[in-house]
Amino acid sequence: MNNKILLVEDDINLGTILKEYLNVKGFVVTHAKDGLEGSLLFAGNQYDLCILDVMMPKKDGFTLAKELKKHDE
Repeated sequence: MNNKILLVEDDINLGTILKEYLNVKGFVVTHAKDGLEGSLLFAGNQYDLCILDVMMPKKDGFTLAKELKKHDE
């Protein structure tokens, strides 16, 4: 079973490295480039884990985490 991860990271290089590493370990990773994109992806999919950057454009990680928690309740 492949666990699905939503990775929300605005640093493209770091996001790519993390995604590739997690893919090698057998995870299916969706990489969002900012908090708004992460919010939209979360609303349309199911993930087993979300990894959020804190400081991002459009929507910070703390705000996004609160939204994701509210959506999941």
